[in-house]
Amino acid sequence: MELDWLGIEKKWRQKWIDTKQFESDPNDKEKKFITVAYPYPNSPQHIGHGRTYTLADVHARYYRMKGYNVLFPMGFHYTGTPILGMAKRVEAGDKEIIDGLKNIYHVSDKDIKTFSEPVKIADYFHEEIKTGLIEMGYSIDWRRDIKSLSSGKLIR
Repeated sequence: MELDWLGIEKKWRQKWIDTKQFESDPNDKEKKFITVAYPYPNSPQHIGHGRTYTLADVHARYYRMKGYNVLFPMGFHYTGTPILGMAKRVEAGDKEIIDGLKNIYHVSDKDIKTFSEPVKIADYFHEEIKTGLIEMGYSIDWRRDIKSLSSGKLIR
């Protein structure tokens, strides 16, 4: 018997969305807050993200099974010099960084042209990482999608 693994995966991801399985609202249950270091959106998801968020997801699911009201949000760390440096290199036409974006990360020329603005880099990889986390089936409450800004200002 051959199983349709992708179909099974799609079915359950959709069921979790439809039933709002991972959304946490105030109630009388004992509460747990699960969080981890936010990913830095300057490149796609990698194996380190998988290890980090799988551990947190296991904790969140465990406490849900024990009857807790679990809030597991996700944030993205939007500040710092790597994104600023990448934007400056794109703006200067740096062949190495542009080739990497095209050939390693498969970013379109249209998107690369916007990458002279640091927030465009962060927004692009934020969505890419989020898509990957959803595909992994993590039990994150995506209504709580946070952008942390150490300066208190968005880097637009």
